[in-house]
Amino acid sequence: MAKPVPTPVWSICTPRIFSLLEPAKTVLIAGCGGGYDFLSGIPLYFALKEKGKTLVLANLSFTSLTSKVKDKEYCNMCYKVSTKSKVDLSGRNTYFPELYLSQWFMDSFKEDVPVFTFYRETGVSQMSKAYTKICNEYNVDAIVLVDGGTDSLMFGFEKTMGTPVEDQTSIVAAHSIESVPVKILTCLGFGIDSFHGVSHGLFLENVATLERNGGYLGSFSVSQHSAEGKLFMEAYQAVSKCMQPSIVCSSIMSAMLGHFGNYHSTKRTGGSKLFINPLMSLYWAFDICSVVEQIPYSKELLETKSANEVMKIVAEHNMKAHTDKTIREPIALPM
Repeated sequence: MAKPVPTPVWSICTPRIFSLLEPAKTVLIAGCGGGYDFLSGIPLYFALKEKGKTLVLANLSFTSLTSKVKDKEYCNMCYKVSTKSKVDLSGRNTYFPELYLSQWFMDSFKEDVPVFTFYRETGVSQMSKAYTKICNEYNVDAIVLVDGGTDSLMFGFEKTMGTPVEDQTSIVAAHSIESVPVKILTCLGFGIDSFHGVSHGLFLENVATLERNGGYLGSFSVSQHSAEGKLFMEAYQAVSKCMQPSIVCSSIMSAMLGHFGNYHSTKRTGGSKLFINPLMSLYWAFDICSVVEQIPYSKELLETKSANEVMKIVAEHNMKAHTDKTIREPIALPM
């Protein structure tokens, strides 16, 4: 006699990130490291929208905002960019993914979706003020930072950290918003930062550290066969037609389409050796408070007013780790 099929235990199958976001009514999805990063949040945007959430988008911008945007600032060092914005797009292939994504929303859904864009030069204190204003205006009750790649999980003493200035500015600023109860960091694109020298062995060790502390919120994949995956690819293709493509997003999309190994979908990676693989389509989710606890100089970053100040603090602590021989060397993956 066949045994009865047990009732599924959905708490095991569902990553904790979604349990934490379930009560939220309004979620702010923000790019962590800047540039194209916020596009890595598009699958989450549509998954949460399907659940009835109100979504707000933001990004640390790599665009020269003061020379391109002719509107008044939303607040100091932050613009609210949408299809209604007065923008100077003169010049060939102007870099402005936030504007182009907003245009894609209008073209595809007839929706005016603004993207709050922070100056790349901003420090933690000013970004925190901008986050506070956005969260108060929209009654945000959850923040999700999205990183294209996984270097945002470097704690500060790794020999190679990718882009710690942009990542840690966003992480510490988001953590400082006391009015928002749920603050999450997500990474999409495991393995891609090898192109920039980041050790994924150290990334996995950091995940293990957060798992011990309760800060790892699970992983899940983005499929080309899902509605969210298809919309991510459509959004990325629309944006990249207007400007230079993203190495990170191109690699994620290649992995989603089933490519493997040294596959190049953009000329920007020419001359290098890639390892496109299915792990690049995985989201990893973490509690931001737990991440900040692992950054020993996070309190020093709170009062920074510029990216240069953040850079100085990060560099000083990393240099001291080299001197004290406490720097964390890359870990080769034995597989």
